[in-house]
Amino acid sequence: MAGDKGPVGPAGHDGEQGPVGLLGASGPTGPPGDDGDKGEQGESGQKGSKGDKGEGGPQGPTGTQGVIGQPGLSDTTPDELLSAVMRAVLADVGLPPDRLGDVCVGNVLQPGAGAVMARVAHFLSGFPDTVPCYTVNRQCSSGLQAVFNIAGAIRSGSIDLGLACGVESMSLGEMGNPGDLSSRLTEVDRARDCMIPMGITSENIAERFGVSREKQDAVSSQQK
Repeated sequence: MAGDKGPVGPAGHDGEQGPVGLLGASGPTGPPGDDGDKGEQGESGQKGSKGDKGEGGPQGPTGTQGVIGQPGLSDTTPDELLSAVMRAVLADVGLPPDRLGDVCVGNVLQPGAGAVMARVAHFLSGFPDTVPCYTVNRQCSSGLQAVFNIAGAIRSGSIDLGLACGVESMSLGEMGNPGDLSSRLTEVDRARDCMIPMGITSENIAERFGVSREKQDAVSSQQK
């Protein structure tokens, strides 16, 4: 099941989301005894439970639905956010974590694309060290890239089952520190533009293509 992404965060990155997609080589992995018929997305499996506002989504670390801005969630670390949804997805399909061949987590804001954060969430969720875990950073489609990577690994025959995830904490993320960069970035326009916050970029795109707040709200209300 390819999990739906949570709402887009204020800076244009993947927002505080609970996306976890469980992909299988022959459709969704159901509870023991299911026949694994193909779901609504064919070979990639059916859509997974939402980690955010959708009805029936897995409970967040505080026991509430994972909605941005709820008391408690803004201070919840991304490893806890991710672990809560990982556990919920595995429990929902009745799948032992050691059955998975790989876990891929999309992340932008955490140091090192969240490699340590993802591994911590991995172990907090009960995964054994025999199940590998890695992260990807593609701004701003890291969670989607994780789904592509796991789906590609299944299609190539490298693994039979995989978990594709994505997580961010916009409230806890440190967006003002880009890391160690060359002073020469100011000499190349495109390189210098990399320092523009994604929030400004999204505003520029909305203005260029005439995407008003009202239009965005209308699309959002249709998807609820």
